[in-house]
Amino acid sequence: MTVVCCGIGADTTNVELRDSRVPTVGSNGEFEYVPIPEKTRETSEGRPYGDRPLRHGDGTMADLLARLVPDPGSDGEPVTEADAIANYPPHDDPNLDALTYGEHRPGYVNRLAALESDGDDAVGFYAGLEDADGRLHRYLVGWFRVSRVTVVEADDSRATKREKLARHPENAHTKRAVDGRPYRDDRRVVLLDGDEGGLFERVGRSMSTFSAFDGERRGYFLDDEFAGEFAVTKPAHDPDSAKRAEKAGVIRKPAIVCDLDAETFRERAMDW
Repeated sequence: MTVVCCGIGADTTNVELRDSRVPTVGSNGEFEYVPIPEKTRETSEGRPYGDRPLRHGDGTMADLLARLVPDPGSDGEPVTEADAIANYPPHDDPNLDALTYGEHRPGYVNRLAALESDGDDAVGFYAGLEDADGRLHRYLVGWFRVSRVTVVEADDSRATKREKLARHPENAHTKRAVDGRPYRDDRRVVLLDGDEGGLFERVGRSMSTFSAFDGERRGYFLDDEFAGEFAVTKPAHDPDSAKRAEKAGVIRKPAIVCDLDAETFRERAMDW
């Protein structure tokens, strides 16, 4: 029984927000979740940012965005025109309406591939949201109980890849595959479906703290209380450590492994 919490959502590496409209945590825990931009336009995703209403207030996700960087680190041009942003497809991953999620990030793949579909395992999701003090903290924003796990291996035949992807038709990795080839076909891809879960209506306390260590340096770390309540085993976390540098940093959205069953995770996430 394991839960893997995955960092998701747009951040400063792939979007620039319009004016001061930043995804924040409201007074009652309400929040907007904005997926990252798709890296390629070769996708069958039919709902661009301009067709995705905000959860709270008027407008669409496109109204929050001033600039998209679809593939950070590549030579591709940013998307800055308002109409182009509105018509640009997000990488809807996870898709928490269809309860499906895919990953090819090396730090995530092996941990997600080890999940079982027997009802005891789950995947949780966290994102960066600005708190009332203007700090960008990590919050749990959704989850689902795992009902299917498929691993697309880099050396699978084209036909095998096509068949595996077809098991998850609503997954963003399936939607952007071309003739049976996943995007970045040289990587292992894990596809997960769920049978219970979704995006939370509201978030609770942050799962991160902002602290100083080594006298001067400062950074975001996994909250000690969160690590204990959710039985975090990876990244390694020592709540008794006196050195902040030894604690689990969450700046780069690592995969966070919890030694919990799916139902216990759901209950604790609801109460957090």
